[in-house]
Amino acid sequence: MAASAGPNGLTEKQEAFALAFLETGNAAEAYRRAYDVAADAKDSWLYVEACQLLDNPKIALRLQELRDQAERLSIFTLAAAMEEFEEARKLALKEGQAAAAVSATSGKVKLFGLDRPTKIAAEHLGKNGGAIQHQHQVTADDAFAAFIATLGGNATAPTGGGDGKGEVAGESETKPDHA
Repeated sequence: MAASAGPNGLTEKQEAFALAFLETGNAAEAYRRAYDVAADAKDSWLYVEACQLLDNPKIALRLQELRDQAERLSIFTLAAAMEEFEEARKLALKEGQAAAAVSATSGKVKLFGLDRPTKIAAEHLGKNGGAIQHQHQVTADDAFAAFIATLGGNATAPTGGGDGKGEVAGESETKPDHA
């Protein structure tokens, strides 16, 4: 039995899906609400079905119509919120209230989602796409000696080959011969 299309070319379930998606912003949840989905249905299947509905040109057009209608009927839109934050920021600056100005700016940032961190994939490569070449390795003894040198003295600083058994600067260890 084929479902009859409404005036906008959508079936009742497609219309219900569009309305639920507009309400929740979640395609899978909208699909659950609009269609008879078993409680044990696999999520992967559900996501595929919901995405296919979102890709349907008739549903995409209906969603845009619904968004436009909601914006027209909305008392408080994104643009109105932005305008209020800007007015509050200007007033705060005029009154010398730096904290209030910062708060208004933070509100604008949050309004547009700019406070959410973005993840980027960065790959560090050396010459010709190879590994990065390290030219100098500093041992703990070298780092300690450099630190002591910054103190401006010839204090006891270990020196040596980085084996952890460095000599003290200015002294040389002599061991008696037991031959």
